[in-house]
Order: sequence, then C-alpha cells, then structure tokens
Amino acid sequence: MKRLSVVFAALMVTLFATTAFAAGSKDAAPKSAEGVKIVYVCKMLTHPWFQEEDKGAKEMAAKLGATYIGIDANLDDEAFMQGIESAISQGANGIAFCITDQAMGPTVTDRLKKANIPYVTINDTVVDSTGAQVAHVGVDTYNTCKAGGVAMGKLAVARGFFKAGNVVKIMSVDVSFKSFLHERTVGYQDGIMENSPLTKADIIAQDNETGMFEQVLPVAQSIINAHPEVTHWLITGLNDDSAVAPLRALEEKGFNMDNVIACGMGGYSLSSDEFKNGNKNYLTIKLQPKMHGSEAVRVLYENITKKTPLTGFTPTSGVVVGFDEWKNYTWD
Repeated sequence: MKRLSVVFAALMVTLFATTAFAAGSKDAAPKSAEGVKIVYVCKMLTHPWFQEEDKGAKEMAAKLGATYIGIDANLDDEAFMQGIESAISQGANGIAFCITDQAMGPTVTDRLKKANIPYVTINDTVVDSTGAQVAHVGVDTYNTCKAGGVAMGKLAVARGFFKAGNVVKIMSVDVSFKSFLHERTVGYQDGIMENSPLTKADIIAQDNETGMFEQVLPVAQSIINAHPEVTHWLITGLNDDSAVAPLRALEEKGFNMDNVIACGMGGYSLSSDEFKNGNKNYLTIKLQPKMHGSEAVRVLYENITKKTPLTGFTPTSGVVVGFDEWKNYTWD
C-alpha cells in the first residue's frame, strides 16, 4: 500500500473529549434541507462491517431527505485521497471518512478546510495539522476491548485453563504501527492480565498489514508453528476477522479447540457463523456499525442545516456476547 509522508501527532480520543470544531462548521452559512449532499469516503466498503455503516448512512440520509454517496478506497492511500477529491468535486456539503492511514489525517483535514467542507471521522480517529482531535463517531476502543479481555480472562479461569502443566499464551495478531488498532490489542491484554495469572511474558504478538482475514491467517499460522509447546490459547481480535482467522489456523493443525478462547470485535457475519456452528469458545464485542454511519450523517446534516457545532466524540455502544447470549441479538 502506498503511503503519503506526513507528520502525525498521536492524540487519542476519550469518551469525554473536549470540543474540537471541524473545518467549515464555524464559517459555513446554514443551508436548507433541500439539496444537502453527504459523502462517506471509506477505506474498505467491500468489508461487511463497513457495508453496515454504509447502510446506516444511507438510511439516515433518506430519512433526512439528503443525498448520500459512498466512496470505496479499497485500502489504498492514493485511492482514498482521490475519493476526497471526488467528494469535493461532486459538491459535497459534508464529508464523513474512515481513513486508510492515520498519518494522513493532517493532509486530509487541511484539504477539507481549504474547501470549507465540514467533516467527521468514523471508526478511526485522526488529528488535524494543529494537533487537534477531529470530531469523531465511534467506540471507546481501549475500554471496549478491555471488557472483552476481562471476559476472556474470567472464562479461562472458570474452564480450568491454568491447571498445573498447561502452557497458556495470548495470541495477538496486531497492527501495532496504527495506534487506533493497537489500543484495541492493549485493551484486551490488560483485561486478560487483570483477571488471570497471565503476564506480559505470556503475550505472543506479531504484526500484519491490515487486520483482515487473508492477512491475519498466515501470521497466525506462523505463531502456532513457532510455539508447539502451547496447550491453551487466548486470541485477541482487532475485529472479527483477526479472531476467526487464528481459529481456522488452529483447526488446520488439529489443535484441541476446547483449549482455545477467542474474542472478536464488531459482531458481523463471521461471528454469527461461529455461533451458528456451535462454537462455545468464541466471544465477540458486538458493536453497531449501522449506528456509526447514521450518526455521522446526522451530525453532519445538523451542522450543515442548523450550524450545530461538530464537537468531540459521539459514542456508540458495544457488548460482549458469547454462545449463550448470541440469539438475543440481531445479526446482519
């Protein structure tokens, strides 16, 4: 993947983030509801998670009487920037984006400021060229994933993973060079270690490029092959893909799957398939991607039509779901 060289100041969003206005929201005059166009430039619209966000955005735009356009960057930085330019050229009144690389944040926000278009981020936070946090719709990922880690640690203890003679390790297929993904891994690990005998010495972590199934699978296979001594695995998932791919790798090796606990994040079709197949060793943090899309459109629309400020963090919720609870939820 090609990358643009820019300076990135690491400033993560918190649930009670202080006010940070998106460019265009201060100076743009209120606009009538008629003719409002909102564009979502997304890093990967072919993925089930982002497809749900796209659905939510479309539904909210239709409800408000606005025009909505989704643009797919397909995990390519240059395509993402082209998508931003396309949105501008199509006369977007507001832009939501999920960026391919956080380091591009200042470049993107400077461009949108110049075009005087209000914007919000979805899923992955960025800062602008002043180091200010951009208005964001998403989850408090560290604490959300920590809840997943807490559940994993307690479940491992309850199932006797730590009996004498067992070798228990945490497998984390990470994207440590992207802070908005790495904080998920850290959340899981902290939750596990606070609720089990495991320590940092028991973490086996290795990076992959994207966190998607095809990239995670060979990394998981490599970790498993390098550690034949492990009798029990706890698998942390940046998303559902990076929790399920290691399960497939362990199955291929003939590993005893009763000795595995994995937790995904997202709660899309990969997770529901695990539950449908009777996997009682799988958890997921079920989020609401449709709400991400709908809330992003809503806050942009209100800024465009009412000059309502784009501020801080608009949170969406998540809950840890296991086999006993999964039928209580809707799975798209």
